[in-house]
Amino acid sequence: MSSRVMIHLLQNNKTMTTRILTRQIQTTTTKRPPSSSYQQQNRHFSNFSFIDESSTKKQKTASNKTALILGSSGILGKTIVQHLSHDLQMTIIGADVIDPVKKKDIDALDAFIPLQHTSNATELTKSLSLGMRNINDGKEKVVMVDAIICASGGWEGDPTSSYLPGRLLEEDGITPEMAAEEWGKVLDKMLQMNLHPVLAAGNVASTHMANQGLFVAFGATAALMPTPGMAAYGAAKAATHQYIQTLGAMTGLGIGHNKIRKDAKKFRRGKPYLDDMTAVAILPTMLDTPTNRKFATRKDDFNAWTKPIDIAEEIGKWVVEPYLRPSSGSLIKVYPPRFQPGDDDRDGEWSKSTFGQVR
Repeated sequence: MSSRVMIHLLQNNKTMTTRILTRQIQTTTTKRPPSSSYQQQNRHFSNFSFIDESSTKKQKTASNKTALILGSSGILGKTIVQHLSHDLQMTIIGADVIDPVKKKDIDALDAFIPLQHTSNATELTKSLSLGMRNINDGKEKVVMVDAIICASGGWEGDPTSSYLPGRLLEEDGITPEMAAEEWGKVLDKMLQMNLHPVLAAGNVASTHMANQGLFVAFGATAALMPTPGMAAYGAAKAATHQYIQTLGAMTGLGIGHNKIRKDAKKFRRGKPYLDDMTAVAILPTMLDTPTNRKFATRKDDFNAWTKPIDIAEEIGKWVVEPYLRPSSGSLIKVYPPRFQPGDDDRDGEWSKSTFGQVR
């Protein structure tokens, strides 16, 4: 392990300053295993449901690995950060529009890249790339990451005005132009929160992904079907699914018919990180977060919602044991916990969430 410093980039309009804190970060890359054996191990997951074999079984550590986590200040992102940092002893680079505040969250990060809240895809991609370059500043070796996890995201329903006929809009004093602007704002917001970070992270992978890398994005089970009332959200998540399937098809571990694999092989020339990288989209149904609980009804049982730690632990397994990963380009649905009754009606316990490939 080589010595380096933690760099916190503070962005103010078009200026960039740097604050330095003393830390250690891994700059070595992971050795690549023979591709034939790795592909053989990967086929094990073509029709497999990912189940936690034992909640008490301690995962192996990955102290020689580094992960970049976008959305590191959100509930899901913080849970992933804590698990990979404390439980697996990984080096963590966070990135988010919100700076970490609590000491626990700050201590779990080895570096943090702040991102602009209203940036478009171009600005976000440049900012993330610049952040990674500044982390590498002055180092003999480029800081390579073994995993890139895009945990950023958010939900907002379509504006009511986008579905109202012109007569009703006029009765409420809303002009067609006002309704169009409202719809455009929601669409921009959903793309900025759910799609742009994934695309920006894909660009970072081209320069900073180590051998046998893992790229994880979050889609949505709802976006596998039409999403009335939340078309903007559904479109952003469906685009995320498509990007992961395309990125996965371009890797050496991708699945698909011969024409796609042949074209992908040509594309991979000069891009060795794609040879053994795995790209996966995780599709939750309902995460148990404070924000989601605000929208809960009286009938909702939070025990039946997926806990963020279940997802964090599954990702941790994929990082530590690459042969456990799904096929590259897979869409992995998260099945919520189920109640397992005991000997009498009052006994029993809730299972953990399970994971299964849907595409």
